[in-house]
Amino acid sequence: MEEKEILSEQACEQENIEACESEAKEETAAKPKRKNKAQMELLKLTEENEKLQNYALRMKADMENIKKRNEHIARDMYNDGRNDAIISFLPVVDNLERAMSLEMPDGIKDGLSKVKKQIDTIFERLNIKEIESLGKEFDPNLHNALMQIDDEENSGKCVQVYEKGYKINDKILRHASVVVAK
Repeated sequence: MEEKEILSEQACEQENIEACESEAKEETAAKPKRKNKAQMELLKLTEENEKLQNYALRMKADMENIKKRNEHIARDMYNDGRNDAIISFLPVVDNLERAMSLEMPDGIKDGLSKVKKQIDTIFERLNIKEIESLGKEFDPNLHNALMQIDDEENSGKCVQVYEKGYKINDKILRHASVVVAK
């Protein structure tokens, strides 16, 4: 009987082990459901957090782009206003140069040359340059051809300048009005 008792004890122990194991499995099966629910909530919140962080980064980048665009627009508006003022002033410069080419008393001519020198200084400071035209090849980007004359020797070149052209940096303020030889 001892063997039977031992076997029955072993069977009981085996049953107890199996029962404990099944209880443990039930508990672990129940716990993951709670963990899964918490994990699902955590995962959902993490995804929402990432979306909000990405949205915030996009909004920050958009704001920086808007700021840069507004700075660019303000700079362009300033430059356009300055250029418009200079363009409206160019006929005065033309008339001053025409007056200087006329015969007049030396005192008046000296006064006009001093004014012209001041204008040249201002133009230099603003980086305004005259477009060289006389004797240069005709360039439709720089010149406005008023007429053509027959001159085979200077074919394709500007032979007379009616109105000087000016540029600021690389932007044309006014095209030079020229006569072109053909």
